[in-house]
Amino acid sequence: MKAKRLSVLPIIINIILILWLPLTFAADTTVKVGLSQAQESAMKWKTDAVLVQLSTLTGSVNGTADKWSYMFHSPKAKQGYRVDVKQGIVDRALEVSSSFIDPIDVGFVDSDAAVAEAKKKGLKMNGRTMMTLQVMLKGTKNQGAYWNIVGNLAEGKSMIIDAKTGKFLRYQVLE
Repeated sequence: MKAKRLSVLPIIINIILILWLPLTFAADTTVKVGLSQAQESAMKWKTDAVLVQLSTLTGSVNGTADKWSYMFHSPKAKQGYRVDVKQGIVDRALEVSSSFIDPIDVGFVDSDAAVAEAKKKGLKMNGRTMMTLQVMLKGTKNQGAYWNIVGNLAEGKSMIIDAKTGKFLRYQVLE
């Protein structure tokens, strides 16, 4: 009788693992996965809200993250609004001070393509990393949206990728 009970235990454990593992590994998404949910939340906040920044502190080597932050700006209210999205679902939204005001065209290349280009150009990534997309003025020939990807803080540099074309622009020393 004991032998039969013990043989069922590995089956139960395997079933639990089969059901649980896909949930734990499916958590990371590209930035565009949660964009529509973030925009919907921002439009409920202020109808004139425009996307001004995208970021994560938990970017992976394939350009995905478990959480993305979407920053919006209301020109009328002169206020900011941050929407955090996990697995395509709004996790948190709050009104914040507005430090970015230049809108990002939503036709930008997705985070996975930006990281692929950065790695192709030699960016080394160790574990989780920071990725930001925003309009840059200083240090660029043309105003526009650029991905800033930090591969390894110890290297002291990041890589700038043009958000419209997905092409490498330059390295940037972290200050």
